[in-house]
Amino acid sequence: MVTTSRIIFLKRRKALLCYPVGMDHKDYMHALRHKTPNHPYYEPEGRSYPNVSGVEELIFLPASTWAYADFLEANTDIRIADWVIDADELNRDDYTIAHILWFWLWENECDRFRNGLSTPNDMPPMGYEGWADEFHEKNG
Repeated sequence: MVTTSRIIFLKRRKALLCYPVGMDHKDYMHALRHKTPNHPYYEPEGRSYPNVSGVEELIFLPASTWAYADFLEANTDIRIADWVIDADELNRDDYTIAHILWFWLWENECDRFRNGLSTPNDMPPMGYEGWADEFHEKNG
């Protein structure tokens, strides 16, 4: 079941969930592949998870995002399969499951870094400084 906090979270931060004008998720992943540093860490990677209907959903995210998802599953009680179902239950026509999942994973890494919890990297996630300033009253 989708938690109320995740629904509020998506509504409150809708501006952060936008792709560049004229791009859908597929176009954005293509641009990401060709406009980011040439390193396997940024390569799109697809994984299959069952959606809310039990149908396998192929989800493409950067390899670095999947690495963080693997870290969470190995070190916390978070299960990405549950998050995929939660994202699908939002039933939002304007965002894909991959888009929502990507943002939730990034937001989780920012929260963990800000609160001094373990993360796979010693550096803050990309975009962390602006997020901390805008959503946490410049205390991040």
